[in-house]
Amino acid sequence: MVSVFSASSPSLSLPLDLIVLQQTLLAADRAVGDYALAVRDRRRAEYPQPWQAVERCTWGTGEQAEFDRRWECYVRAADAVRTHPVLVRARILGIEPTVLRGLREAAARF
Repeated sequence: MVSVFSASSPSLSLPLDLIVLQQTLLAADRAVGDYALAVRDRRRAEYPQPWQAVERCTWGTGEQAEFDRRWECYVRAADAVRTHPVLVRARILGIEPTVLRGLREAAARF
């Protein structure tokens, strides 16, 4: 268990495995966003003309497949966090927002 102290949660203990799951979720989120931005930038460079807007916005099959793969990793990571017993119990007790705030703070510190 890792103790989290903050203004929003004076004393909150979270298991390390949940913190690791949150970090995995954050990494998956970054991977999705970074990839989408890279594709956008690459397509802007490849199709710079104003009349090439459709080409800029239409992803290739390989680009879409890679995005879908990264998105699926994100969905699995989010599901692992959401279904962790600590968050399930927090949801039942009505303290999920406080626990999620503490979890975000703890994941940022590790």
